[in-house]
Amino acid sequence: MSARPTVEPISPLTLVDRVHQRLWDWILGGRLQPGDWLRIQELARTLKVSDTPIREALIRLQQSGLVETLPHVGTRVRRFTRQDIEESFDLREALECYALQHAAPRVSPATLQRLRQQLKKAEIALEEGNTAPAVAADIELHTALIRAAGNARILALYSTLLDQVRMFAGFGNRTPEGPRRFLVMHLRIVDLLLKGNSGGAARLMREHMQLAKANAVRGYFGSSAAEREQPRAVTQTASIREGRRVTEAGEARVLDGRRPAPVRRTATMAIGKTSCTRARMGILSRKEKDDG
Repeated sequence: MSARPTVEPISPLTLVDRVHQRLWDWILGGRLQPGDWLRIQELARTLKVSDTPIREALIRLQQSGLVETLPHVGTRVRRFTRQDIEESFDLREALECYALQHAAPRVSPATLQRLRQQLKKAEIALEEGNTAPAVAADIELHTALIRAAGNARILALYSTLLDQVRMFAGFGNRTPEGPRRFLVMHLRIVDLLLKGNSGGAARLMREHMQLAKANAVRGYFGSSAAEREQPRAVTQTASIREGRRVTEAGEARVLDGRRPAPVRRTATMAIGKTSCTRARMGILSRKEKDDG
């Protein structure tokens, strides 16, 4: 009888991991605003940890692009421009639409069914107000299709973008219709692939990327930019049922050869500051930092 292979236990999250995740969530959720200074001692007192995990977590966040460190000044939440968000989604669109067409003949029906089941479970959780499964299913679907394309260089490039993918998708999830609408679109993409319609799936993926880009801009710059930044269909409703109706209509428009409505461009909106958050967190604003 052969010996069982040794299986290494799954390591629990370290303290640095937990601090990093908490700060990540605060930034993407808007509790920490662009331009807010991240003072190590203040954060350590708030999270009841020592300075070391805070310092290491900030290094990770800087590597991800969420924060920036100014020499001899300090670390603050990075301010993103509209161009930053647009370029990230444009690169994703080019990579993912290309990869999807090459993945279509390679990805197995079993894999697609697994992805579909994950999306359906996320749909139920979303109805209960839990967005985490939808976010996880989103990342899993896109990564699985990139991997199925069989192009090692595209996979390597996409892997370097994963933090940006999570980051800008997180901005889009600040709007209530974002997770719901995109989950419906993901289901339709999987269904089209199961039917062998790779062209329709690729065109719907392209429309999905355009809507996701507009939604991320809306989530980051605020609701005042929403009506100008998003195609009209995106603002109709936040319900999954209506989301499915609009998405299927959009799919029909794509499949019959009509291009999706273009995203109208506007000037970048100014980012407001929330003093209540800084007071609650004990984090100084830029003016307070300079005065101090």
